[in-house]
Amino acid sequence: MSSAPLVSIITVVRNDAANLLRTIQSIAPYKNDRVEYVIVDGASTDDTLKVAELHREMIDVLVSEPDKGIYDAMNKGIDLAHGKFLLFLNAGDELTAELTAMVDMAPENSVLIYGKTTMINPDGTFDYIKGKRLKSIQRFLKGMPLCHQAILYRREVIGHYDIDFKVMSDRVLTYNILNKHGLKRTYFVDQIMATYYQGGISGNYGDEFLAAEAEKFFRSVGKTHYIYIKQFNFIFKHKLKLPLLNFIRKLTGTNS
Repeated sequence: MSSAPLVSIITVVRNDAANLLRTIQSIAPYKNDRVEYVIVDGASTDDTLKVAELHREMIDVLVSEPDKGIYDAMNKGIDLAHGKFLLFLNAGDELTAELTAMVDMAPENSVLIYGKTTMINPDGTFDYIKGKRLKSIQRFLKGMPLCHQAILYRREVIGHYDIDFKVMSDRVLTYNILNKHGLKRTYFVDQIMATYYQGGISGNYGDEFLAAEAEKFFRSVGKTHYIYIKQFNFIFKHKLKLPLLNFIRKLTGTNS
């Protein structure tokens, strides 16, 4: 690549040859001199590297070595990338939009450019469209309002993902960037940027683990009171609201 790219797409993968192929094929129509493609492989032992080598002409950086998990691999991608903005599109995800056009439209001082994502169920059926204009940073305290695969991060402000988190580091990182730079330095594109197939890494962890990660997040950003709000909401829903609704249904003979 003769000059610095505008966008770097970073794909992290391990032992997922078929899904990597799907991601590569989705990126191919948008690959040009303004788009850098970085693949970070976690020392795969299947055909993942063979798939990458078959498409080596469109891959600008390819590294394969052991890592400490998905966020450690993403951090390696950040260090290897040269683009002004970074997009994380992992194995299985599909690119559906021209990213450089979005960056060209955004204000020069934007630290975050974000859009919509088509969310697909594990069985391949359509679920819903995720992503809309952010009105408050506090929305991140209730959950991840955006899909990670539809966020372009300015490389000079992204820093690194906290590898102490196993499934929530993207939410933590995004919240911290917005908390530091403000919503005024973000740009929303009302367009579907990616297709995301659900049932990934977060599906490997139970509710208790996810709740513990959420508590860690609240503590790390100085919002400890949200731990108690979440606990109250859980008790209210499962100990009062749902039992009351079930009682009313039985009383009225309805199942709706």
